Amino acid sequence: MDSALFPDSPALRRIISHHSKDALIDIVQEWLPIYPIARVDAEEEEELDQQMDLDDDDDALVRSTRSWSPLRYQKHVAKQYNAMREKGQKKRVVDRMLTSEWSMGLNARQVAELDLRYYIQHAHLKSWKAMKLEFDRPESSMFRLDPLKIEKTLSFHLAPYFKHHVQVRQEKEMVWIRISIHDGLRPNILPTPPMIVYIIWFANSEYLLSGAIKAEWKDFILEAVMRLFKASEIDEWPLTGRSPSSLAELLLQKDSQGAHSRYRLNQIDINPLSSTPKKRQPEDLHRKYAKDIPSTEIQAEDMSIIVRRDRFVQKEFGPNPQPSLQKVDLQLNLPYTSESDDFSLGRLSRQPFPIKVVFEGSNVIEGVKSLIPLGMASNPMPSFLTDLHSMATSSLTVDLDEDRKIRVSVG
Repeated sequence: MDSALFPDSPALRRIISHHSKDALIDIVQEWLPIYPIARVDAEEEEELDQQMDLDDDDDALVRSTRSWSPLRYQKHVAKQYNAMREKGQKKRVVDRMLTSEWSMGLNARQVAELDLRYYIQHAHLKSWKAMKLEFDRPESSMFRLDPLKIEKTLSFHLAPYFKHHVQVRQEKEMVWIRISIHDGLRPNILPTPPMIVYIIWFANSEYLLSGAIKAEWKDFILEAVMRLFKASEIDEWPLTGRSPSSLAELLLQKDSQGAHSRYRLNQIDINPLSSTPKKRQPEDLHRKYAKDIPSTEIQAEDMSIIVRRDRFVQKEFGPNPQPSLQKVDLQLNLPYTSESDDFSLGRLSRQPFPIKVVFEGSNVIEGVKSLIPLGMASNPMPSFLTDLHSMATSSLTVDLDEDRKIRVSVG
């Protein structure tokens, strides 16, 4: 499937045009030594130069490119593309790619690479759901999977079910897996976006993220992933979001969030016995909480209240930015009032009163953190809100146990 060619088409141009002109030129420079390119006749190259307003100092050299070695010709083409950084629009770069160097079309690996590179840079365009691998016994083999081995093994397990193409690209600790489904398509026709599945594996961990998977393929793909990692089960974890880096932080660093993040990020005093203790610089509270409001329109509060709020925030959330969650669902099954033991309020006050609360925004945990300093929530806040950064979930159920104490469960 790697060698399948996809000729010029609107779908292919959309994938290519996702990238900027400079990014495309950089990609072409990487491809020139890897993928075969067609040689352009002298007349065609001269016409291309005129269309793109490019100059070549030696016309005789251009007309003799047929006799050049592959390496020399690659350098010549690289020079032509570099010249387009200053002259010519992105469309010129795309046109040249599809009518000159790869006039027969891009192969499956090139298409997949363009697609993966784009979504690695724009992962927020997709919604990601966490999954967790379960093992009957500790498996050391899962931690020795390089991208090429993942491609071959996953493709082997998917082959009995449908025609497909698998490509893997590793960016730091994230291993991106792209599976395109080609069942029912004519040769050389690109699959539509719903026929492409993206999975992220956090290297050396049991956690993965998955984009949307159509129901008709989901069981087959998850089974293949289980076999790839030699796992006994793969469970969907109640955590969703649009930032893979934040989801990785919530899943892999849940014990070092909040105030403990200072230790993970090495923000502690390396010499606590120093005779000159380092004092915390006082914050400009006006700049922090009311930077867009003229100071003349602000009525001063009791400073001791502001200080208590700030200390509470530092204790529960720490000094660092919070991981980003766009949505958190809370199912509250609590009494209607906090005075549920007061029998004069009637029987209904002692029964669970189910309420579903949904928090939505660009960063829910940062939003919850800001409620106390802004005076919009009372202090202390419920632990199921202040501990959101350490629960690795975006869905919680809150009940009362037999001793009438709050019990929080995930999902």
